Amino acid sequence: MSSKKANVSKSEPENFEEKLVIPKEKNYPTLEKLNAQDEEIMASTFEREDKKLMEWMVEHPKEVIEEWQYLLHKIQKKRCGAMGGTIPITLSPLFLRKKSLKLLSDVVVKLDQIVDKVIDLYFVDEHVRSYFPYPDIPKEWIDWDPGYKKPTVLNRHDALFDGKTLKFIEFNTDNPGGRGRTDILEGLYRNYPIYKNLISGYGKPWEGNVLRKGMDSMLSCYREYGGKKEKPRIGIVSFKQYLAGSDNEIVRDYLIEHGCESNFVDARDLEYRNGGLYSGNVQFDILNIALRFTFFKRFPAEMKDFLHAIRDRAVCSVNPFRAIIGAHKELLSFITNDRNHHYFKPDEVECIRAHVPWTRKLDETITISKEGMDISLEEYMIRKQEELVLKPTDAAGGYGVMVGKSTDKGEWRDAVESYIGCPWWIVQEAINIPEIDLPVIKDNKVVLEKKFLNINPYVFNGEYAGILGRVSDKTVVNVCAGGGIIPVIELSET
Repeated sequence: MSSKKANVSKSEPENFEEKLVIPKEKNYPTLEKLNAQDEEIMASTFEREDKKLMEWMVEHPKEVIEEWQYLLHKIQKKRCGAMGGTIPITLSPLFLRKKSLKLLSDVVVKLDQIVDKVIDLYFVDEHVRSYFPYPDIPKEWIDWDPGYKKPTVLNRHDALFDGKTLKFIEFNTDNPGGRGRTDILEGLYRNYPIYKNLISGYGKPWEGNVLRKGMDSMLSCYREYGGKKEKPRIGIVSFKQYLAGSDNEIVRDYLIEHGCESNFVDARDLEYRNGGLYSGNVQFDILNIALRFTFFKRFPAEMKDFLHAIRDRAVCSVNPFRAIIGAHKELLSFITNDRNHHYFKPDEVECIRAHVPWTRKLDETITISKEGMDISLEEYMIRKQEELVLKPTDAAGGYGVMVGKSTDKGEWRDAVESYIGCPWWIVQEAINIPEIDLPVIKDNKVVLEKKFLNINPYVFNGEYAGILGRVSDKTVVNVCAGGGIIPVIELSET
């Protein structure tokens, strides 16, 4: 026999952590010894460690690239991609201090309650209803009672946060994305050799709440709706072409692993018969709507059974169609207008003023400016171009957004003159987009580059569930618009 070893390709690096000499502070304060006076010491020690690690990455590109390629392989194995492809992701995670996460979670839960309040008012108050003249789906769908009280359940609200100033610029209550991959990516980073020691030394223990709280929220709605089955079957509803290879595969598998039978189902294939909703001979008890609601206006003949079952409450649907009111940016105009603050409690008004930027629909042609003055909106928009952003009320993925300070003056004026008077466009106070230095691979080297950042906490059934981070080279930070994901790690006791 030959003494030569077989040429076997490696599926994993051999003892990779042993080959890496990753810098770490051996004498940093242990979590057990910390007290309230040590918080700033812990924070400064962590910042020094994090900086040292980034410097090491810049000096050791070969090792970083080798380990990064392996991590990307694992990400693909876990199906954390987009429609079968690999989703852009950062080399390093984002670390947030405990007090920052508390601010984020407290504010986002309060704003989620405010969103629900406006939706509830929509059904009983003509003035509130007038703010949403074109809700994109038939009003009868919005009127259908889902059988449970909360008008929005699975939500993600998008914010800009620089460590001090926190502003929520959009509310996503119409099929918010990313909830499947968020937990998976954080788990992978916690075992990523380059960052493993730093995270285990300073990070809060992993909880992986996004998927669990999403499942619990759907089951809670089902019980309130009157569902009696101990193990209801969940249908993740979209169109065939959008299901396979999507984030929803992770959601489906998690549900199955935790005792909830779950299937992908195309809304067009569902049959409403004998008081139930079926795909073939399989009856569904819960529908997790996994597509923007406007898509269900397509194929009206094929959609009848799906829609009639929801109308008749033959199935528990999450989110309900009325949640679309929360996703429309007109809601931002309603809550930031002082003339509407009598609808809210003092603490809610305080939260809105502190954490939601001034916003107006373009049909509010005479209104109050962000400085508190009566204005002509058209003239104000042209004069204050550098301080404003123009957005369509129903767009997603950053589409149609015009940032005043990066738009040609003539183009901006043309847009203002074209859209003024349209209730389906809003103008919003521009918020400085936070920038962070991140390591990136370029020409087989690791270099530090500035990226724009936004953070997007999930609120499921009124509770904070987790957070999605996104970065981009562009000021419109969105994965669909060419951005990427940055996993967010909470620091322990800092």
